[in-house]
Amino acid sequence: MKKFLQFAIVAISVFITAHPHSLAQSQHEMNRQAEADFQKADAELNKVYHKIMAELDSEAQTKMKAAQRAWIVFRDAQAEYEADADARGGSMYPQLYYGECADLTRRRIKQLRGPTKCLA
Repeated sequence: MKKFLQFAIVAISVFITAHPHSLAQSQHEMNRQAEADFQKADAELNKVYHKIMAELDSEAQTKMKAAQRAWIVFRDAQAEYEADADARGGSMYPQLYYGECADLTRRRIKQLRGPTKCLA
């Protein structure tokens, strides 16, 4: 039994070290993590967007800029809708909002890259 407990303690400490965000956190911490995840996805989207814009002529740039601005309005409205549906006024609203923003942003990155494009 003593060896089992020692093994369990070691296994748990290894798990905690390898997966620090998998443990229960306060809602505030989970909200902050969701926002940080979104900011990371948004930074990647900005890189991809600027790379695409650099490859376009001025007419295509104007159209792409309009499309991206409209998409951002859609993303924010969709995230608000999804978060509101599950947590209107609740403390987990920011986590749900930023989580949806991050998910939609990652989808937009894939969309902009397209199946044959290889933009970093």
